[in-house]
Amino acid sequence: MLAPRLPVIGWRTFAGAAQVDQHSLLDHPRHLPTTSGRAAILLALECLNVGPGDLVLLPSYHCPTMVSPVKTLGADAAFYPIDEHGVPRLDWLSAHGPAHPKALLVPHYFGLPQPMDAVRAWCDARGIALIEDCAHAMFGRAGARPIGSWGDVAIASLTKFFPTPEGGILALNRADLTLPPLTPAGRIEQVKAASDILHMGATHDRLTGLNRLIRGAFALKSALRRVVSGGGAPAAPSQYGELDESSEIDANMALIDLPLSHRALTRASGWISRRVPRRRIVEARRRNYALFTEAFSGRDGVHPLLPILPPDCAPYVFPLWVRTPDPGYLEMRRLGVPVSRWDRLWPGVPALPGDAGKAWSHHVLQLACHQDLTDADLRRIVEQVERLFIAPAR
Repeated sequence: MLAPRLPVIGWRTFAGAAQVDQHSLLDHPRHLPTTSGRAAILLALECLNVGPGDLVLLPSYHCPTMVSPVKTLGADAAFYPIDEHGVPRLDWLSAHGPAHPKALLVPHYFGLPQPMDAVRAWCDARGIALIEDCAHAMFGRAGARPIGSWGDVAIASLTKFFPTPEGGILALNRADLTLPPLTPAGRIEQVKAASDILHMGATHDRLTGLNRLIRGAFALKSALRRVVSGGGAPAAPSQYGELDESSEIDANMALIDLPLSHRALTRASGWISRRVPRRRIVEARRRNYALFTEAFSGRDGVHPLLPILPPDCAPYVFPLWVRTPDPGYLEMRRLGVPVSRWDRLWPGVPALPGDAGKAWSHHVLQLACHQDLTDADLRRIVEQVERLFIAPAR
C-alpha cells in the first residue's frame, strides 16, 4: 500500500478537538473558498488589477503554479533571490530590482512562517501590493500577526491540509478590495468531489468496514465505462486524479483554466474544510516533523534544511537537504514514496548573487509529514532516505 502524498479521509479524520490554539486562514474575516491555491493567486491578482504590462515579483524558488496565474493575465514576472531561510533579499531588490513592480509575492515555505514586518514596510514605502502566499501555511502566526494578515491579499491551499480533492482560499486585508463573485459548481462536479473524497480514503484503507465496498463500486464504474467506450486498460488509482510528475509540471506551467478559477468550491470540499477537527492536523504534523528532524540530524549526506520548528505553526512538508539527490529522488518517486522537489523552475530564472533558491531547487526534497501518514509510512520514508542518500558508517 502506497503512502498518501496528501491527506486522505478516514475514521481518524474526525477524531480529536475541533479547535486548536493556532490561528487558521479559515478564520479570516474576509475569505473566499476557491477551487485551488493557483486559482486563488489568479483571483488575488485580479483584485489588485494586475494585467498586461504589469510586473509581478516572484521568488527564485517556486512552484510553477505561482507563475502561471501571472502569465495567464498577460502580466510579466521577474524573479528575486531568497536567503538561506527563504526570506526575500530586500537588499538586492532595493539595489537591483526592476522599477515599478505592481506586486510582490512572498511564500511561507514548507509551512514555517516567514518574518513579514520588513517585507510589509518595504512594500508600503514603494506602493507595491504584497501577496502573502500561505499555500504551505494554513495555521499559525508570522511574528505579531496571524498567518495571512500581512499581505494586501493572501492565498492558501485546502488540499495540502484537508482530505479534499480541490480547494483554496483568497483572503483580503485591504478595505478597498472586494471579494469576487464565483460561479456555483454544477451537479456533476458536486457529486465527483464527494465521490473522490471517499474513493481516496478507501484506496488507502482508511475507511475500515467500507473499503472493499467503495473500491468495488468504483471498479464496477470503471469497467462499465470501458465497455461503453470500447475497451482500454483501467487507469491506475492516484490521489485525486494526480498526474505523473512530468505531466503535472507541464500542466502547472500552462495557462490557467479561467472558468474553473472563477468557479465556487464544491459543497463536499467546503464541508470537509470547515468540519474536520483541527487539533489532530496540527499536532500530528508537528510530531512527524520532529521525528524527521531527529532521524536526519547529524547524518552524512543529508541534513534538515530548517531543523527548528516555530512553536505556532503546522508544517506542510519536511524540507530535507540532500547532498547528491540524483538518481535517488527518481527512485523514491518510482517506489511511491510521498516526496516532491521543485526542480522545474519557470524558464528564464536568472542566477542571482546571494540566492539560495536555485540550490534549493536541486538539493531540497520535500518529504510529506501530514496527519494521515501511519507509523509504517514514516518508517518507510526514513528507510528509503537512509538507503538512497545517507553514506554508511565506516
